[in-house]
Amino acid sequence: MNLPVIAVVILARNRQAYIDMVLARLREQDLPLSSFRVILVDNGSSPSLQPVAQLYDSTLPLTYIRLEDDISRAAARNRGLTEVVEPNVLFLDGDTLPDVDLIRQHLETLEDGQAAVSLGARREPRRRALFDRTSTTHGDYESFAALHAEAWQDTRVPDINLPVIQANFDRIAYRFFFSHNVAMRTAVATAVDGFNEKLSGWGLEDLEFGFRVKEQLRDGELIRWSPRAGSAHVPHLRDFARNSNEIKSNQKFLLATYKSFHWEGHWFAPPSLECLRIIMLERIAEKIQARTVARSHDLMEIEKWVDRDRSRNSWLLSTGHVQGWDTVPTGRRSNLSDWRDRTVPSFCGTQLPSDDSSACDVINIDIWRVLPWHHVSEILAEALRVGETACFVATAQHDADFSSLEAAVDVQDSCFVRDAEWIADGIGELGLAHEILRTPSMIAVRVSKARSSAS
Repeated sequence: MNLPVIAVVILARNRQAYIDMVLARLREQDLPLSSFRVILVDNGSSPSLQPVAQLYDSTLPLTYIRLEDDISRAAARNRGLTEVVEPNVLFLDGDTLPDVDLIRQHLETLEDGQAAVSLGARREPRRRALFDRTSTTHGDYESFAALHAEAWQDTRVPDINLPVIQANFDRIAYRFFFSHNVAMRTAVATAVDGFNEKLSGWGLEDLEFGFRVKEQLRDGELIRWSPRAGSAHVPHLRDFARNSNEIKSNQKFLLATYKSFHWEGHWFAPPSLECLRIIMLERIAEKIQARTVARSHDLMEIEKWVDRDRSRNSWLLSTGHVQGWDTVPTGRRSNLSDWRDRTVPSFCGTQLPSDDSSACDVINIDIWRVLPWHHVSEILAEALRVGETACFVATAQHDADFSSLEAAVDVQDSCFVRDAEWIADGIGELGLAHEILRTPSMIAVRVSKARSSAS
């Protein structure tokens, strides 16, 4: 007798018809039913999903777990994970219809010794018209060919296919780690203690799980994108008013927990820019390690120029440890090289944990220069929310230390001069009052909340 090699953990709440469809699709998989087991976690459905599960008792290897209360998605998935004894586990949502070869495709990916995780695809079906009243039943998708014809591609595909993301997928894969269709070795899931149950409600619990998985993978182990492990999302409305509040709460928790640029909030940037930001900052963090920004005469001039009010705290953001700046408390110094140390703040300034106008100045030394312009705009807005002034410093030392990370560009002026002039011009276009201090090896642009007289 063949023992199951993978457990399919399905998280579901209500939507009995959807679960019926998902279980029917699992029963139609193109490999022996003895090779997998289904674990259905009923997260406080009303009425219970047990009658639907019983329909498949005789035709599908199925374990039904009833949770009387609606607990968090993280906790509910962990309850299913505790039942897994198989060497592999596939997490599937209760509104995700698996392709007939879904489990086989995941297993083929995981057969590769390097692949510890297989990220499956989930297409978003489209309707022919907004008011198409065709019910979502088995009859809608009489064949998988029809299902494919009615579906868009996975929404992650355009970003995943970008060359920069392909080249750095091992760094950034967790950003695409959606638990609606993801398989992995069970040992990998249990090594990080499953999902983080301190994250409540909807959102980010899967990305945070993927982040911890990425961090603990051994050399040579990878998270693989497996687009052939396909599925389709059953269309339904979401309560985004509730979801947005829950995701904001989880985001604050993650930022406080990790104190890292990975979890800062970004209001307008598309996913591709988010990935680019993280890739660049991780590369810089690895390169600088214990880098120190020397307390040169020029830096002392900048410090003296910025520090107008010693009675109030300032935020200091830098790519390395800055010598001096004694008026800035340690808790308000953010350094990229410390991002793995959760006791040390390591923000990039796009989401500072301070109240409005609670700081005197927000001083950003060079970090802004390695971020996409979307994020520089957010740094400016956040700095002026938190502080009375925002100061952007560009140094020649940064150019010397990080030139190998930048694309080769033949420019006549020093990069730190060019970057400072760029941000000064942009701030001027916004009509904000600003001043510029130039030294031989640095330029600082200080912005205030006041509008310029020219505007």
